Amino acid sequence: MVAITGGVLLLLPRHPSPLATSKCRQGGCDRAVVPAPGTVVPATAPFLTSPQPTVSHSPAQPATAQATGWQPTDTASTMTAGPSATGTAPHGGGNTVTVTNPDSQAGTLGTAASLQVRATDTASGQTLAYSASGLPAGLSISSATGLISGTPATAGTSTVTVTATDETSASGSATFTWTITSSGRGGSGACTVTYTTTSQWTGGFAASVTITAGPAAIDGWTLKFRFPGDQQVTNAWNGAETQGGENVTITNESYNADIPAGSSTSLGFQGTWSTSDAAPSSFTVNSTACG
Repeated sequence: MVAITGGVLLLLPRHPSPLATSKCRQGGCDRAVVPAPGTVVPATAPFLTSPQPTVSHSPAQPATAQATGWQPTDTASTMTAGPSATGTAPHGGGNTVTVTNPDSQAGTLGTAASLQVRATDTASGQTLAYSASGLPAGLSISSATGLISGTPATAGTSTVTVTATDETSASGSATFTWTITSSGRGGSGACTVTYTTTSQWTGGFAASVTITAGPAAIDGWTLKFRFPGDQQVTNAWNGAETQGGENVTITNESYNADIPAGSSTSLGFQGTWSTSDAAPSSFTVNSTACG
């Protein structure tokens, strides 16, 4: 029996009916545990409630969960704004400007000099602007054409950097030395070089070069110069010739290696051209500038 006294729920013993006893013996009751007689149970406590099954809130796992190690993902914390940006810096848009290195240059104080800077751009249709730093005094570069010209005003060796920049701000540079010597200098290796175009026709030319030793004899020689045009040497005589771009190197043969002081030796070559056959204006012999 159940009785409430002073707000306390009391469970009073009673004898189960024969029918109830029969059902429990046959397994028909819920087998709830009945508190012992006289046990005080709070009025708010659940009364003889059967155990409740545990509800799982885990998300349903795919069939391959055990094989793949799948774990539930909090999509709110893993969302991103999009793939990370990759590519080249904005300057130049990925194109490349390459400046051809003109190699070491030489000139004579008071003698006009010129040098054509050449560059290429992987982007088509771009206009290049040229600049230079460290030029010998008296020389300047045309920003539109890349031609360095002028008359050297100071003797010495300068480190020159030429740069070409296109319309997208992509740029390339090349660095070389430029040596200016005083005319009429003496000492070992001093010399004079004279270049003459002996004949010229459409697409072809022939030229001769004379090397004159100064106060000291020259014992074996290597002549270097740069074509300001687009000439290409096809064959040479009295010297072994090699060419890379506009740069030409000619070395002595065994029979003309020695040039006595004040004496000369001559050589020549034949070649081709398409846009310009301008004569070179500066020369070196054994890395010494010759006027």
